[in-house]
Amino acid sequence: MKLKLIAPLIFIGCAGLAVGQTITDPAHIEVYVTPYYNSKGPAIDVGPFSSGLAAKNQSEFVATISKMKQLWDTLNFPEAYVSAIRLYDLGFRKESIYWFYSAQYRGRLFASLIDRDKMGGIGDPGFELFQAQNAFQQLVGPYINGYAFGDIDELTLIIERVQREGKTVPDLTKIYPRVAFKPKSEWDAGNKGLNEGLTKLLMTLKNEKASIKQQRIEHGMEAKFSKLQSKDLPKASRQ
Repeated sequence: MKLKLIAPLIFIGCAGLAVGQTITDPAHIEVYVTPYYNSKGPAIDVGPFSSGLAAKNQSEFVATISKMKQLWDTLNFPEAYVSAIRLYDLGFRKESIYWFYSAQYRGRLFASLIDRDKMGGIGDPGFELFQAQNAFQQLVGPYINGYAFGDIDELTLIIERVQREGKTVPDLTKIYPRVAFKPKSEWDAGNKGLNEGLTKLLMTLKNEKASIKQQRIEHGMEAKFSKLQSKDLPKASRQ
């Protein structure tokens, strides 16, 4: 299976770049998703954890991640995406994969269950979040997937974990209080379809490992990302 055919299953292709996007430094995610994240600075606006996520001091950042893990079930997808970006940039790259795939799941769930007839337009919370989940996927995916697909076995374990955790639908009205969603009677069905999509991805990863590896080499992803290192979070911050 060609790498480009895997893209729909993982929400964003391993080697796929958004229009006009280039990766000059694979060790640093350079993206801008207004108003939530700008790599310049970085500037972060995702709520109460923003200053901690932007902290230059590693201990302050790690403490913030630890606090967020204690509230894991209530995090929204911008918080999870920005955390994934910062974990990656600060060298906690294996941990960033889990946060990234969790963020993707939450973002896709949001997009599938929002009431599009009531999400409004530019400036309205529903509309802005709907656009943001797509932007985060497209812009951040090439970086973290570029790294993550270098170890298919570990990536498989992470996706299995995200899939297990995603079987229960959270109360989206509490996580996104100013957004109108479809009736709750439709939530389980929407989530089931999303969860089953991960099953297809897992089958692909397990059955096409050699092909994925070859495609990475041909697209230059292996050479670009294989030298990146990852460090472990302090034990108190692991989930």
